[in-house]
Amino acid sequence: MSLRTAVADRFRHQAPAVATATSARLQRIAMQWTPSAPAVLPADAFVDAIEGLAPKGGVFQLDRRAWRALIAIVLGAALVAGWLWWQGRPREVTLAPEIVASGAPVPGSAMEPAAGGQVVVHVLGAVVKPGLVQLPAGSRIADAITAVGGAKTPKALGSVNLARVLVDGEQIVVGAAAGMVTGAPLDASGVLNLNTAAASDFEALPGVGPVLAARLLQWRADNGLFRSIDELGEVSGIGPSILEQIRPLVRV
Repeated sequence: MSLRTAVADRFRHQAPAVATATSARLQRIAMQWTPSAPAVLPADAFVDAIEGLAPKGGVFQLDRRAWRALIAIVLGAALVAGWLWWQGRPREVTLAPEIVASGAPVPGSAMEPAAGGQVVVHVLGAVVKPGLVQLPAGSRIADAITAVGGAKTPKALGSVNLARVLVDGEQIVVGAAAGMVTGAPLDASGVLNLNTAAASDFEALPGVGPVLAARLLQWRADNGLFRSIDELGEVSGIGPSILEQIRPLVRV
């Protein structure tokens, strides 16, 4: 037998085994790249899994720490819900009480009306019947002039402010020049009366010159009698320093 014949015979005997091994290897390689089919579970497998998770005897088997945490969460949620309900509940709106002024005015103040709601003033000058007149509180100079028969001439009315409200006890001079009223300006002690002083009397006060004296007369013509020494501070040019210098030298 020749060598070729021997090799051929050996190959024929080994060929089936090699082919089988090769085929098995190819199948293993193909299975690695082929997705496997989903596993088929029994029909009651899901039910069994749920029953396995359910607590035995109907009670959760939790340790003490877990129970404490659960109770704290429940209580916290209850507190938050209660607070939200309290804040959102309907509330009754309470209106602020209406403030009504009551009581009597301070004695001596400008708001205090005369007894019986009347004022008494002295009207003189260029009027028909000069003298004392009694009028209702809140009346004006025009009412007082009408009560004494009116002015003798229309020009005389320019010396007074007809719209000013009357003050009990004041004196109204109709037709006089600004600042010219009756009565002695100085009393026995040398104190100057602000309501009877002339321009020259005002100029004798410390810190008061011709310009400031004219302003004092104009204030008296526009506002009527001085009712307090502090009203001097309403005159332009009289500051706290000048007011304190002349305070002991004047009166109303």
